[in-house]
Amino acid sequence: MWKRLLACGLLLGTVTGCALVAQFAGQPGQRTPAAPVRLAPDPTLMARPSTEIGHRADGTVTVEGRPFFPLGFYHVSWAGGGTPGGRQEDLRRLSEAGFNLMVTEPINDRDVSDFEQTLNAAQRSGVYVMSYGLGEATVKRVGHHPAVLGFKLADDSNVLVKPEEVRRRHAQLKALSPDKLTYISLSVGFGRPETAYFGVSDMVGNQSYPVGSDDISVTYPVMRSAVESALARRSVPVANLQTFAWEGKPLPSEAELRNMTYQALMAGVKGIVYYAYRSREVDLGREPRLWQAAGTLAGEIAQLSPALLNGERQELSDGRAGRPVVVVLRGRGGDFLLALNNSRTKTQTVRVPLSRVPGGWQVMAGKGSSLTRRGGQVSGQLAPLQVVAYRLSGR
Repeated sequence: MWKRLLACGLLLGTVTGCALVAQFAGQPGQRTPAAPVRLAPDPTLMARPSTEIGHRADGTVTVEGRPFFPLGFYHVSWAGGGTPGGRQEDLRRLSEAGFNLMVTEPINDRDVSDFEQTLNAAQRSGVYVMSYGLGEATVKRVGHHPAVLGFKLADDSNVLVKPEEVRRRHAQLKALSPDKLTYISLSVGFGRPETAYFGVSDMVGNQSYPVGSDDISVTYPVMRSAVESALARRSVPVANLQTFAWEGKPLPSEAELRNMTYQALMAGVKGIVYYAYRSREVDLGREPRLWQAAGTLAGEIAQLSPALLNGERQELSDGRAGRPVVVVLRGRGGDFLLALNNSRTKTQTVRVPLSRVPGGWQVMAGKGSSLTRRGGQVSGQLAPLQVVAYRLSGR
C-alpha cells in the first residue's frame, strides 16, 4: 500500500522538494527509500532570503548546493490579454500540480517596474522563475531575489543569434547576478548537433515538438545528442517538450505527452520545460485533460528524481530500427527500469538482459503486466506509444 505524509521543509534523500512523500510498503521489514511525490513547492525557496543557484559538471542544477530537477512551463504572460495577477494565479497552479519552474517574460512596462511582485508571489508558491526580456537595470534590481533561478538569454538561438553573442550576454548577466544561471533554447537535429551553442550559457533547452510535424521517435535521439554535447561542455541539458498545437493540428494526446516526456528522461536530461502553459497557441487552464496528464507526470518524475539527479543511466535498447527504448536508472532513491514504444502504429518487443538480478519487480507506472522478469531477463510487448516503469528492489 502507499503511505503518505506531509514533509514540508525536509530534504528527502538528496533532492530539494517539499512535499508529499510516498513510501512503498512491501514485505514486512522491507523499506524502499522515500522520494518526493512532488517537486513543488520547494522548501528551500520558501524559507530563505536568498538562494545560490549553480550546476555540477554532470549537468545537474544545484540550489544551495543541493541537486534540483527543474520541471516547469514556458509562460508567455502577455498572450491572450494576460495580466500580472493571472500569472500569479498560474504560479499557484503550477505549484499545486508539482511544477517548480516558470519561464516567463514581462507583459508591459508596468510589469517590469513591479516585477518583484511576481517574484514574491513565486516565492510564496515555492516556484522558481526564469525571466526573459528584462533590461540591465531591472536585472540589477531583482537579480538577487531568492525566486530567481536565472535569466534566459535567447530563444531559438541557433537560428537567431551567434554563439559569440550568447557568450557576451552570458558574461553580462553573470556580472550582474553571479549566483544565478543563464539559459538559452535551440533545436538540435539529425546531423546537426549545434555543439558551438553548448558551453556559452549555463543551461541549454533543446526543443522537440514533433506532434503534428514529425515522428515522435525523434525525441530520444535529439535529446541524447543534446545531453552528450552538454556534458562535454559543462552545461545543463534541458528538454523543451510540446504541450501546444501547431496551426491546424491537434494538441498532443495524453499518450503522446507521456511518451515524449519519458523519451527525454531516458535520454538523460537534467530538467524539463514544456512549451507552454500559456502562449498564443495554448492555455492549459482551458485544457483539463492535458493538464491532468502533465500533473500525473510531475508526480512520476518526482519519484524518479533521486536517480535522475544522483544516479547512473544504462541504455539496454536504443529505440532504433523498430526496437523499443529501454533504460535502467540506478540511484539512492531506488533502481528503475523504464521502457517505451516510440512507434504510433506498431507493437514492439522487449527482450533485454539486466546487468545484475534484482530482488524484486514492482510496477511504478504503466500497465504492469506488459513486461515480465525471469532472473536477469526482461521480456514482453509494448503497445504503440506505451510507457512502463518498474522499481527494481533488492539493490
